[in-house]
Amino acid sequence: MNIAIEKNLQQFKTHIIDHATISAILINNGYTGINDKINKLKKEGLIQTLKRGLYLHKSPFINTNFSKEIIANTLLSPSYISFDYALYFHGLIPESVFDVTSATTKRSKNFKTDIGVFSFKEIKKELYPIGIKIESTKNGNFIIASKEKALCDKIYYTKDVQITSKKMMLEFLEDDLRIDMDELEDCNMNIIKKYYEISKSKKINFLLQVLNDIVEN
Repeated sequence: MNIAIEKNLQQFKTHIIDHATISAILINNGYTGINDKINKLKKEGLIQTLKRGLYLHKSPFINTNFSKEIIANTLLSPSYISFDYALYFHGLIPESVFDVTSATTKRSKNFKTDIGVFSFKEIKKELYPIGIKIESTKNGNFIIASKEKALCDKIYYTKDVQITSKKMMLEFLEDDLRIDMDELEDCNMNIIKKYYEISKSKKINFLLQVLNDIVEN
């Protein structure tokens, strides 16, 4: 293993390397036959393929702590983390979520990698900018839905559930999604109101009614 290549790869704190960057590193270190060398690096376990032309650096010398959230943002853009993974991230649901679920304005798509599954669901462009935020980690920043936006996305895009009353919405939140209702006491109602104004969804309207009762109490 070429130590110079490893040192070059260590400079990228996200540990995500695209094909052009790794090609430049190899050329600067005197290599030709770039694709053959990249395949060799993959066999050695120094890099893993995330998708065509995008790799994850896994160092044998240092503890490579990578962010699945940053990887999700990088795999498909524009996108932000939402749905089940964001609900888990914000502490709204008790079960651990390992597959990273995101929203995008592009077509729905899944990426199956060695470190997990990354799924992207297409949403309306008008809904995209509502209630998203930037989280910072030592690896870099990533875009994720606020807890309010993640809940709206989950409810609005769960198509096989019919909710026709406030009581049914409360049951869906508590029994189906297993939402920790205490975590909704400080929710930003403006995000949900904006989501409803654009989506005109009856389900989101029932969510508003349920949350109004929680916030007012």
